[in-house]
Amino acid sequence: MSWNGQGTLSKTKQQVVPKRISLIGVGRLGLCLALVADRAGYQVLGVDVLPQYVEKINDKTLVSSEPFVTEYLKKSKNFRATTSVKEALQFADVIMVLVATPSTGGDRHYDVTQVSRVLTDMNNYRVENKHIVICCTVLPGYIATIGRELLKDCRNTTLSYNPEFIAQGDIIRGLERPDIVLIGEGSQQAGDFIETLWSDFTCNQPQICRMSPESAEIAKLSLNCFVTMKISFANQIGDIADRTQNADKYAILSAVGSDSRVGMKCLGWGYGFGGPCFPRDNRALAGYAESVGIHPCLAFATDEYNKLHADIMAQQLLEEDREEYVFENVTFKEPCAVPIIEESQKLLVAKKVAKKGKKVIIYDRPDIIEACRQEFGSLFIYRSKDSSEDRYSHTQKVNPPSSFSTGDVFRDAALATVDTRHGGLLSTSELEKK
Repeated sequence: MSWNGQGTLSKTKQQVVPKRISLIGVGRLGLCLALVADRAGYQVLGVDVLPQYVEKINDKTLVSSEPFVTEYLKKSKNFRATTSVKEALQFADVIMVLVATPSTGGDRHYDVTQVSRVLTDMNNYRVENKHIVICCTVLPGYIATIGRELLKDCRNTTLSYNPEFIAQGDIIRGLERPDIVLIGEGSQQAGDFIETLWSDFTCNQPQICRMSPESAEIAKLSLNCFVTMKISFANQIGDIADRTQNADKYAILSAVGSDSRVGMKCLGWGYGFGGPCFPRDNRALAGYAESVGIHPCLAFATDEYNKLHADIMAQQLLEEDREEYVFENVTFKEPCAVPIIEESQKLLVAKKVAKKGKKVIIYDRPDIIEACRQEFGSLFIYRSKDSSEDRYSHTQKVNPPSSFSTGDVFRDAALATVDTRHGGLLSTSELEKK
């Protein structure tokens, strides 16, 4: 192995890896990763349980709102999909697992049922000489206490952890140009293989962070939680400045972020953090900390102030006493190419205003409007942006400056709460048995 001193692998002396990988789960993230691998020259086999979805992938007629997916799929040369897990296990020695681990609350935080079923299936096949790589979010301790046990009959087989840091609505760019690659290696050879994969996949030179799977499980959550803590801190400083005569919150935060120890990313005032990843990862790390006897006061404070900030923003709007309040771009982050409104802080503020009897209009794309209708019903008035005339072009929008902070840095395999089809969920009943 050859290193350039920056934690990145020199491409001149990489570990030789057969350019074949199998992906168990080709929902949003899995499909994007498959297409990136295809463009890097890999032979890729993806698994999904729905024959119709597999057929659309294979005949290249699948249309996705995720940027670049439709284009990359049409140009793909070495990627195909199947419903057969057994075929995928026979196809390659590197098996990447990208099924859904949705939020559950309680002590578990993530529902790892799908991951565990896939590992159990592999064990039933008695796979040998494989590198299994979990790419979806799991709670710290999963690999050591559950994952390895489920693969105990698989000879010479490693289990690693390699969660990607991406944002929904920008997945492919996140995969091709990541800031870091986190590798919780089941063995040095497994780590070498995974590192070489990402050296081939990426267009930049990301920081390579190799460690044990146990460390990587904590590191994944820790990164997201540090970002959420920074977001809540910035919003708190902004709220303090708003109640201080002649104080400018933007000037204050700009000064703070100018220090290299802090940095400007995620340090703007605006809506709090939301989406399918940040909130749950913050709570999950807090829960894990408590399980090992550490009081997670910082995680609790981060979550608490995120909620308080929404109250403050709603109260500020109510004090303006408008006849109507128009909210647009209400997805969990702005901009967002896909209709994901999970824990959208803008919608939370809109809800608080509407609950006070105010007229609240959601003005957005048709797909986002539909997602809002399903979540909030008649609480809001809905107006679609697909009309030929923008009737709200002269209306003051409820749209404070972006906080640089509402986008996720990672999203695991699927979006079951929004789009179960694109989640590509695997179920025991549909996995073939030995």
